[in-house]
Amino acid sequence: MTRITVTSDIHFGITKPDVVEGLVRGISSLKPDAVAVAGDVGEPLQNFSAALDALLQLGVPTAIVLGNHDVWNRNRQIPSWELWELRLPEEIMKRGFAYLERETLLVDDIAIAGTIAWYDYSAASPSQPCEIEEYTRRKREFCGDALFTDWPWDDLHFCKMIEGPFMERLNAAQRDRDVKSILVITHSPIFDEQIVRKPGDEKWSFSNAYYGNLTFGESVRKFGKVRHVVSGHSHAGCQGVVKGDFGEIIVTTLDSQYGKPVFITLEF
Repeated sequence: MTRITVTSDIHFGITKPDVVEGLVRGISSLKPDAVAVAGDVGEPLQNFSAALDALLQLGVPTAIVLGNHDVWNRNRQIPSWELWELRLPEEIMKRGFAYLERETLLVDDIAIAGTIAWYDYSAASPSQPCEIEEYTRRKREFCGDALFTDWPWDDLHFCKMIEGPFMERLNAAQRDRDVKSILVITHSPIFDEQIVRKPGDEKWSFSNAYYGNLTFGESVRKFGKVRHVVSGHSHAGCQGVVKGDFGEIIVTTLDSQYGKPVFITLEF
């Protein structure tokens, strides 16, 4: 049996160091074979690095995907593109962690694959449909990314940038004879079953557009070895079962809150 623990939305800086230390102790007590973090590790860079240092204490293979907060340039010190392309990957890899946007972590016969899965508005509430231009225009009303993410790509272009490499990594894991199952880690949820809907809440419903990427989910469901998908980002935990093309996929959004990150342990 292989035990993999997944946490998300640590938000080191918002979350106090003693809480993160408690998170690490709680995970360590379960003696997992590996750990994965589904984004929003910490910002700015020094908090991101401090969170990684705390995770080093686990002493097990650890895989990281970035979250939207991780690439914020709130203090106008390091541009978001530099954080994304250089600084954050460097911090992850120099500690010996797996950066899932560039590699897949193999633990026994389980492949851990992942991506930030930036939102493309495909998770917008069916009860409140809008044109893409409106989600773009009104983004700053609902989403801090509009204020603090200063890279040159718009949301849809960035999704296209990361989609191809992510699918290549999944294809490689699917073809690998040594891989029995694939655990997918994303920051944004990628299945509707991972998204809490509140049809009577206009603000919540509009915000759904910035809390998922169902386009990625439609592709992920085609990989027969995918057994679990775990995501973060929305701070609205839920779990469900998705019918994949070759069997059922258990999908989870972790109920991590600001200052109160949680974790789950999966057994394979």
